[in-house]
Amino acid sequence: MQEKTKRIRGSWLAALVAAVAVVGAFAMTPTSRLAAQASALRIGGGSANFGVFGLNGGFLPDPSAHNVVSGGNLDASRMGLAPNCRGFVTAQPDLILRYANPASFLRLYVRAQGDTTLVVNDPNGRWYCSDDEGGSLNPMLDFSRPAGGQYDIWIGSYRAGENIRGQFFATELSGNRP
Repeated sequence: MQEKTKRIRGSWLAALVAAVAVVGAFAMTPTSRLAAQASALRIGGGSANFGVFGLNGGFLPDPSAHNVVSGGNLDASRMGLAPNCRGFVTAQPDLILRYANPASFLRLYVRAQGDTTLVVNDPNGRWYCSDDEGGSLNPMLDFSRPAGGQYDIWIGSYRAGENIRGQFFATELSGNRP
């Protein structure tokens, strides 16, 4: 009889835990769901898919160029990061820029033969996104009085399942464009 009571009690407890998990999943507010999705992007770390690089204000050569491949399985448009966030990205940043002694202007952009996007988390934890700029399919972000510190950078593909080879550029010259 004791063994039967233990089995009943154990199955009742398992059912209760399962019910609480289901209710909890539905009880998440849209804001908490977005926060959970955004937390899928790793910020503030020390590794990136295509490298970590440092620049000081007034860097040469300008622009600084880095080979990249866009894409990933996470949809940036569903993360509530910032206006115009689009594209599919990986959890780990594609690049990390450590920017010291900043100049008064910083531009980040991508040149590729396909539709790419740009998602950036700046040193102050703010999100910035770009899709098509200047009549092209290339993204570009401008920072006036940029903060010094770490910029976590993702190069996304507008469409799921695409991986597009291209180059990422950092420049302090406003004449440099995608």
